[in-house]
Amino acid sequence: MSGERRAHYLSMGKRDFKQAVIHLLETEYKIVGSHKIIRMIAEDIEDLARQFFPSSVSSGTLIWATTSKLEKKISYGKKGEDQRTSIVKLPFLTREDIQNRIKSHSRKEGIYQEIIRMVRMIKAAFNQGGILSIAEIATIMDRGLTTTQRKLSEYQKEKSEVLPLKGNILDQGSSPTHKGIVIQLYERKTAPPDIARQTGHSLDSVDRYISDYERVKMLLRKEADVKEISQLIGRGLSTVKEYERIATLYHPEIATRKSKI
Repeated sequence: MSGERRAHYLSMGKRDFKQAVIHLLETEYKIVGSHKIIRMIAEDIEDLARQFFPSSVSSGTLIWATTSKLEKKISYGKKGEDQRTSIVKLPFLTREDIQNRIKSHSRKEGIYQEIIRMVRMIKAAFNQGGILSIAEIATIMDRGLTTTQRKLSEYQKEKSEVLPLKGNILDQGSSPTHKGIVIQLYERKTAPPDIARQTGHSLDSVDRYISDYERVKMLLRKEADVKEISQLIGRGLSTVKEYERIATLYHPEIATRKSKI
């Protein structure tokens, strides 16, 4: 990257509160002297601002109205806009993002950095009492819904982590990925309370997923196919297929029965 192009990105990281104070001291108050001293004064003022105005918003932060994590699953006839709202501050662009922009990197690295930004905002929203949907993330990042969903699903599988997305928390999404992660933790002998804590699910939800999974295993051992199992337990076909995949991975005898069928 040329020096001229680097300068375009570098300037973005300098348009912050501290730099505004430095500019004010030098131009309006005509303070002449060591730039280092002026910078130290600006840093002290910035620290005071954080103490007295903790809710102030830094450059690169996005104010966003999203669904409150206190909300329950949408009931019939209730629209998404009727849910309780939480106003959150999303770390949309950080200094690290700008530094990464300056550095040369591969397309794969660029995609990973984009996913990290998504994850950072999802977790920040949850910590402030909100739950972002995949559609919201896609809109914020100006990316397609399907692409965003695929990237976040791949991240969750790779990290064995359930992100506190709206679909995962309220169990609205068609993707069974978060259920699959819960069950994989269960198969790794993680206690249900620990699973609930790690995944951000309620203990009731974790117990329900485990109960369904055990029913799927029982029916697989009786050589029922996934369509029959889906109808018998009243769960979606995609969820049953996910449970079947995990069961064959951890239980060779089920895999053997499946191959015979």
